[in-house]
Amino acid sequence: MNRVINQFTTRAETYSASANWISDEKLINTHIEACGQRSAGHLLELCCGTGMVGRKFSAAGWNVCGIDLTKAMAEEANRFFPCICSPAEEVPFLDGAFDVVLLRQAYFLLDNGQKVLEQAHRVLKPGGFFVFSQTVPFSAEDTPWLEHIHRTKQAQLQRFFTEADLAEELERTFFSVRETRRLMVRENITGWLAAAPELSPEKQTEVCALIAGAPEPYRTIHKVEAVDGQVLEDWNWVIFTAERKPGR
Repeated sequence: MNRVINQFTTRAETYSASANWISDEKLINTHIEACGQRSAGHLLELCCGTGMVGRKFSAAGWNVCGIDLTKAMAEEANRFFPCICSPAEEVPFLDGAFDVVLLRQAYFLLDNGQKVLEQAHRVLKPGGFFVFSQTVPFSAEDTPWLEHIHRTKQAQLQRFFTEADLAEELERTFFSVRETRRLMVRENITGWLAAAPELSPEKQTEVCALIAGAPEPYRTIHKVEAVDGQVLEDWNWVIFTAERKPGR
């Protein structure tokens, strides 16, 4: 846990502008749509970072609260909505407090993912939704190389997940998947790496080389290209809308 805190403390100043997935309007709007037909309500964002996504939900009419493990991230998010510095395994809110709980692109970093899902289940109102998303491989063909890239660039990765793995995690105990959305987002890998100061220049070069020089079919599936010295590729997002299992 301390290594995750250290990594994201280092990233806090550059985090908001580090990747399209943090600010992409279509991606964020897809998450808002995943909350169902509610026009507003009480929403908790777990692992909320600097609050870029929560701010969009606030603008859409939601009453947002956030928690983040990293003090520097939580302090930045707290400028825009109430945010508490806390691990997602220990959510400091009452049972049934929220209409929606949101967790984006963080599950692979968690020491105890099922404990976090238990907490999300606990603080959701009956009939509430858990919106759960992450980038995943497009298919079995790109899975091995994508996992190799992720393990090279992210030292804190606990487990590499496919879409099927994530659905299984959700449905193991606490949730039932109601709806699944998928979205492709174009990412500037060179720009993302420049905003990851914990990675040495040598490591950044290594990651770029793994993507730019990836074998087929990875290059075709991810539409890898180099433009003006920038390495670009497509990322595959899966966004689940899940319901609480009754009787838990």
